[in-house]
Amino acid sequence: MQKWQFIVGMSLVMVSCSPAKMAVDKNNWSKVEEYSVKGRQGILINQKLSFGEYKTLTVKRSWTKGSSAFAGWTSGRPGYDDYSRIIGVEYSQKKQTVRFELTDNAANESSAFCVTQVRSKDFVLGNNPNSLFNISLDILGVAGSSDNLYWVRLYTKNENDPWEMILDNEEAQRNSKKYIGVISQTRDRYYTLHPVFKMEKKDGTVGTMPFGSIGYEIRNKQGKPLAAVSLIDKGVVYFNDISNDEKFLMANICTAILLQEEI
Repeated sequence: MQKWQFIVGMSLVMVSCSPAKMAVDKNNWSKVEEYSVKGRQGILINQKLSFGEYKTLTVKRSWTKGSSAFAGWTSGRPGYDDYSRIIGVEYSQKKQTVRFELTDNAANESSAFCVTQVRSKDFVLGNNPNSLFNISLDILGVAGSSDNLYWVRLYTKNENDPWEMILDNEEAQRNSKKYIGVISQTRDRYYTLHPVFKMEKKDGTVGTMPFGSIGYEIRNKQGKPLAAVSLIDKGVVYFNDISNDEKFLMANICTAILLQEEI
């Protein structure tokens, strides 16, 4: 078991032993939509994950080369936008990957490729200023040396360019009160990921965990929270008052975070 998984496990055990749930700071939310997650736990064969109107069409683990609907994970050129394909090839040989497709009631569709235990040095392939690793380093100063990154590449139906996410599992648990993850499409279009370490007790009061985190909040460039995901028990997804397109993107990010626990 990885150290970050032990910390997460201990954090969730502490929470599960008390009548509490992840706290959402309602002072920063204009509206809170709350959806319980179904299908996260249990038998993982033909797994179906859902919350609200969002549901997975497929969840496939241990990536098989050449089977992507968007094709191209089998080759890449260091220093170019397809540098990430090299990562896909190397990690496809290990049981550390998951692919999922998500849809909603408006027939939006997406496809995502997720890899855990990625090394930060795998992102430094040539000099690509538009790589997510460089974007997170230059804009937010949050990238660093790590052997346990969670990397997600996400394609949505109506956009040509993919979104990418980097989450440092070790730092998110060890330094939960300061850590920031990144979800980016371009240098100017990105969101940030923040560990949540506060719990709402049964009486409505809020307490702070001594270590680790129990979920994540997703914020825009202006620092406004758009969505959040709790990892307690089966999971809960929260949405702020945002557009349907942005909500679908947030749903994909939450799904990727929920599924990492099962890789």
